[in-house]
Amino acid sequence: MSKLVCKKCVLDSEIPGIQINEETGLCHFCATYTPLSSQEKNEYLARIEELFEQYGGKGNYDVVYALSGGKDSSYTLYKLKKDYPFLKVLAVQFDNGFISENAIMNAKKMCEITECDYFQLTIEKKVLYDTFRKAAESYDAFPRFAKYRASDICNICITIIKQKLIEQAILQKAPFIVFAFTAGQSPNPIINLSVNFIQWSRSLFEKQLQKIGIEDKDEIFLLKQEVLESIGENFPSILHPLCLWDYSEDKVLETLLKIGWELPGINDSNSTNCTLNSFACYNHLKKYGFHPYAFDVAGLVRSGEMSREEGLEKINQELSQPLIEEAARKLKLKVKKSQKILVKTESKEITKNTR
Repeated sequence: MSKLVCKKCVLDSEIPGIQINEETGLCHFCATYTPLSSQEKNEYLARIEELFEQYGGKGNYDVVYALSGGKDSSYTLYKLKKDYPFLKVLAVQFDNGFISENAIMNAKKMCEITECDYFQLTIEKKVLYDTFRKAAESYDAFPRFAKYRASDICNICITIIKQKLIEQAILQKAPFIVFAFTAGQSPNPIINLSVNFIQWSRSLFEKQLQKIGIEDKDEIFLLKQEVLESIGENFPSILHPLCLWDYSEDKVLETLLKIGWELPGINDSNSTNCTLNSFACYNHLKKYGFHPYAFDVAGLVRSGEMSREEGLEKINQELSQPLIEEAARKLKLKVKKSQKILVKTESKEITKNTR
C-alpha cells in the first residue's frame, strides 16, 4: 500500500501506529479530535486564576517555572506575570550542556523584566554527555507514546527537568509548576498530582534510565526520595496556560523582540535555545524513520495554531549539519559521512544529506 498523508495534519501511514482512513483522508487523531471551545478555554483560565488566588502566598514561591530561554517559555513567563502580577515565581533553567549563551542571557533578561527569581539547574557535563550518548545508542528505551512526542535524548532531558521541578516545588512549598507547552504538546491545561503518581513517574524514569545503562544511585536526575517523603498533604499541580492562549509563532516573536529578547542565532528549525536538538532529531530519524516533532507539529496544525503547509515545511526542513557534527563530537559519537535520510512529504521525497 502506498503511503497516505492525513489531509488535515502532517502525520502519515508510514509512522508506526498511524492509521489513515482512505475514505475521509484523516488520521485517527484528527478523526476523533475535538478542540477546546472559546468558552471552555475561558473556563479553564478562570479556574487557574481561582487556584492562584486560593493557594498563592503560602509557600516560598507560588510557581516553579520551566524557563528554557527559548521563545515559547520566555513568552509564557512574560504573559503569565502580565496577567497575574501578584505571583511569586522561581524560574528554573536547566543547563544541559548544550544551552546556547543567548538562551541563558534571554532567560536572565526575562527574569529581570518579569521580576522573577532565576535559578540555574546544573549537572556535571561529563555525566550529562555520557547519559545523552547512551540515550542516542539506545533503542525503544521509551514507550511508543513518549517516542512519538520527542527523541530519546529529549525524553531524557525533559524528564530530568520534570523530576527536578517537582523536587523544587516540594522544597519551596510552591503549589504550582508551569510549563510552556502548546496545545500540540499538552491538551490538558491542569494536572493535579498525587504522591502515588509522583512516585510512579519517578520509578518509571528510574527504569528507563536503567534501560539505557544509567544507575542513578545518587539521584542526580531523579526526584530525591527524601524530598518526596517530606511532601506532606500539599501536592503541586502542573499548569499549561499557553495551550489556552491564542498562539502563533509570529506573534510570540514580535512580542518578545519588542521587550528585549534576542534571536538566538541557532540554525535549527525546532529549537531557539538548545544546540543538541538537531543531533537529537537526526538520531531519532535514523533509528525510527520519522521526525520526533511530527506529533507536536500535527497537534499545532490540528488545533489551528499552524497551517498544514507550515507544518509540513517545519518537519521537512533540513537539519543543521554543523550542529549535528558539533554535538556528535561532544558526545564522542561518530556520524557517518553522506548519511542520507529521506523525509517524505505528500507530493515528493526530499533527500537530505545530514552527514
